[in-house]
Amino acid sequence: MRRSLILMGLTGLLPIVVLGSAYGAVTLREQRAALDRQAALASRSTARLVGREIAATIDAVKMISRSPSLDNGIDRPRFTMLGLRLMEDHRNWSALSIADSDGNRLLDLPRPIGGALGKVIDPFSLARAVRTRQAQIGHVIKGPRGITAFAVRAPVLRGHSVPYVVSAVVPVQAMQHLLFAEEVPPDWRVRLFDKRGAVIAQSGPTTQDSMQSVVSAVPEAGWRVEVAVPRGAFAALTRQTRIVLIVGGLVALAVFAALTFALAIELRRFRQRQAATLQAQRLEALGRLTGGVAHDLNNLLTPILGGLDLLRARIGDDVKAKRYIDSATSSAERARSLVARLLAYAKRQALTPEAIDVPAMLADLHELLQRSVGPAIRCAIEADDGLPAVRADRNQLELAVLNLVINARDAIHSRGGGHGTIRIEAHLSRRDEARGLARGAYLALVVHDDGCGMDAATLRRAMEPFFTTKAGDRGTGLGLSMVHGFAEQSAGRLLLESVPGQGTHATLILPATDAVPPVPVAVRERPTRTAEILLVDDDPAVREAAAEVLRAHGHLVAEADSLREGMAALAGAPDTALVITDYMMPGGTGGEFITRARHAGLPQPFLLLTGYTDAAEDLPADVPQLRKPFRERELLDAVDALLD
Repeated sequence: MRRSLILMGLTGLLPIVVLGSAYGAVTLREQRAALDRQAALASRSTARLVGREIAATIDAVKMISRSPSLDNGIDRPRFTMLGLRLMEDHRNWSALSIADSDGNRLLDLPRPIGGALGKVIDPFSLARAVRTRQAQIGHVIKGPRGITAFAVRAPVLRGHSVPYVVSAVVPVQAMQHLLFAEEVPPDWRVRLFDKRGAVIAQSGPTTQDSMQSVVSAVPEAGWRVEVAVPRGAFAALTRQTRIVLIVGGLVALAVFAALTFALAIELRRFRQRQAATLQAQRLEALGRLTGGVAHDLNNLLTPILGGLDLLRARIGDDVKAKRYIDSATSSAERARSLVARLLAYAKRQALTPEAIDVPAMLADLHELLQRSVGPAIRCAIEADDGLPAVRADRNQLELAVLNLVINARDAIHSRGGGHGTIRIEAHLSRRDEARGLARGAYLALVVHDDGCGMDAATLRRAMEPFFTTKAGDRGTGLGLSMVHGFAEQSAGRLLLESVPGQGTHATLILPATDAVPPVPVAVRERPTRTAEILLVDDDPAVREAAAEVLRAHGHLVAEADSLREGMAALAGAPDTALVITDYMMPGGTGGEFITRARHAGLPQPFLLLTGYTDAAEDLPADVPQLRKPFRERELLDAVDALLD
């Protein structure tokens, strides 16, 4: 079972692990791709913003370069007014300058750069603007006042010559705000590079940690925008994915372990139920077998006991013959007791249920029980107050208690030492004890001992007939099986709990009743009336033995061996005072015989003889029964009771 559960667990977990790993890998790849897309988007968006800003500046400078104030030399007042107005619209410009083609600054607005006119700071971009006759973006250079800036230059075109170059000086600080326009995580870094690779502006951390960069070009200026993502972000994604996979795997493992545990419990319960069902079927098969054997043994023992009783009455004072008869009778009685136990196990014994006061019954039995266990073992009785009566056969209940106590005594002796305590308790049954029984109140009669106890294998077989752990001829193996059969037949249950070395608890569960226990009455003397009796039994030996007993005491007996002959004999003898019939016989059952006789208007009372009455559903409830094998006195008492 353990190997099956392990294989089942691996079979269940393997797809989960594979699918979880695949899902984690796909998720990780998608998240990394999402980071790359976000970085590329931020880089392109920032590059577009910078490009638009540069393009706007170039357009503004070109517009100034086409101003009429520069057509015939420099109209300083007019250019100054135009330039200052334009600078008001472009507050990020720090200066507006006009230089000739050789790089000599002719006019600086709003004031001379560095305090005086002179050469341009970046002559290379100016020369390139003159040569290409196109607007140019200068290099980022640190100016005379410590301000890092770049120039946007536009040539003033006059025919084929370039007399002037108009330049707008833009501090790199003016480009800084463009890097914050795109929202990115705070640990990302955004930088703007010029053509030479110098950093124009930067946002984010300045550390040199390992980063993965995405670069976009700014074509308007030949610059580049770089968005750098810390490699730790990708590692964090990997770590998070691993954590999710591990946690998910652990959760799946825990859920699967819980399901496996529940499945194991359910499988164990199923096996227990299956074992209980198989045991019940086995016991039922054994019960049918023992019931059939007991029926045949009863038919054999009936003429034996009857013949021995007749012989005892006829041998006179022959002491030796009486000893032989007594020995044979004792053996027959032991066989009769054995058959009774078989019937009790097979749940086919005839019970006479009545209301029983269990504490009072235990008090009456205490002396007998103490004598049975001996002086070295203390037999204690504890019963709760206010217990209801139970509905059961009193004789069988007393015999069941005696059997349980004797088993407890033998367990104490087997432990060694011979000293111990047997405690008999009576209390209302708990719900778990009565689970599976019909709804109602139950009383538990528990026999505890501190004997050797039983292991699991012995406990499973303890209620099987003829199973015993006692050595030699000390036990028949029918004690617990008889108690079990009696409990089941009484709508109750026998529970056994035992631990090796710690003793055994035998609990007899019986249904409670609100009926009042009967008051015992004095036994009256048997009358001596004789009558005509019809005896119907298909077994010649049983019929002959019973007829001889009745005739020996003055009764007139007519015999029949089937239902048909019985009906004919009864119809032909109207003075018949009593009919004694077997249950199983040719032509029908004793119940059918009685029903036909009553439908025919025949008034005679009936006495039923039977080995067991497991299938006697057709027997009228008012017909008394006499169990086989019976003794002479039992037959005569039953006859006298019906004739009285």
